[in-house]
Amino acid sequence: MKEEELSSGFVENELFSDGHSFSGITEIYSSPSGYNRLFRCGRYGRLHVLKTLQEVYAGSSFHELALRKEFNIGYRLEHPHICRTLGWEHVFGLGHCILLEYIDGVTLKDFMEQHKLTRPLAQKIIAELCSALQYLHSKQIIHRDLKPTNILITHNGNNVKLIDFSLSDCDDYDVLKIPAGTRYYLAPEALQVGATTDLRADIYSLGVIIGEMAVILKDKRLAAVSRKCTQNKPEKRFASAWDVVAALEEKKLPVYRYVAASIALVTAIVIVAGYLGGFTRFDDKSPAFPVYGNVSGNDVCRRILADERIRLYWQKKSASPEKYVSKEDSIRLMSRLKEALDAEYPLPVQKQSEAYGKQWENLQREATAVLIKK
Repeated sequence: MKEEELSSGFVENELFSDGHSFSGITEIYSSPSGYNRLFRCGRYGRLHVLKTLQEVYAGSSFHELALRKEFNIGYRLEHPHICRTLGWEHVFGLGHCILLEYIDGVTLKDFMEQHKLTRPLAQKIIAELCSALQYLHSKQIIHRDLKPTNILITHNGNNVKLIDFSLSDCDDYDVLKIPAGTRYYLAPEALQVGATTDLRADIYSLGVIIGEMAVILKDKRLAAVSRKCTQNKPEKRFASAWDVVAALEEKKLPVYRYVAASIALVTAIVIVAGYLGGFTRFDDKSPAFPVYGNVSGNDVCRRILADERIRLYWQKKSASPEKYVSKEDSIRLMSRLKEALDAEYPLPVQKQSEAYGKQWENLQREATAVLIKK
């Protein structure tokens, strides 16, 4: 046998002959609302991920620029809890691609839905996520799309890997500075036209994620931290990711200070409760709250009711008064309100809360008033 015919036994030995070759290219994800798709592939005996444009966007200068921007941001990052961007490739049949580290794990969303989350793991996940965010923010980079589906938890060690910088932004990039993100996790200021966002927008998104963990674990400390993170005004949130970690790791007060602090806290709660008309108790029988994301559900429901009033007004003008409201009108209005309210309470445990029940009762009452008004 000739020397060139000898094999080292390496499964993908042929790949060394062409540094740009990949084997077993298989599509694993196509964004239903975005422009990207992902492929798993092999190279030099290791798995990688190729991120490229969906076919409908291929050749679009805008989307090509967006993909290149994502690569430029990701390639400068080197952190144990951030998925590594390895290179920029041109693959036959796919076009330009970002070569990414392959992560063997599941999304945080799936992790929580599989009932794997525990209090110690929640602390670990939040701490590692904050470490990644602090690193990003130190480089003047805002993730802008922080959510459980963009956080991977590895099968080996339950370690955090932050992914997807397609909507990220940084100070030294002057293109594609547009409002972006998933609305439920998006900070309120990010929805304002012409408004600028800073690292505290990521803190808000982090707070919504922590709130979801708090609902699952019924954890008061997580709930309190979540509420601080998700203040509507950025200046009232934690100033950095490290401050979030510090709040979670805050040591218990000595007994004598704890008693004094408890008295002050109870007094404050009573005053606030009298002002607001009550507060939610923490117990094992019901969720501690719900923690809300930024979906502005009340505004959506108000708009639906206002639209219905206007529609019925003009319908009444063109029909006899006794017939201007039909059964279909009622069903359609209630359905729209229920859908909007459910969007505000995305978790099943939130839909079982007292707050959800009261809000639905109020909406039904307001809808009835709209429908029967002559």
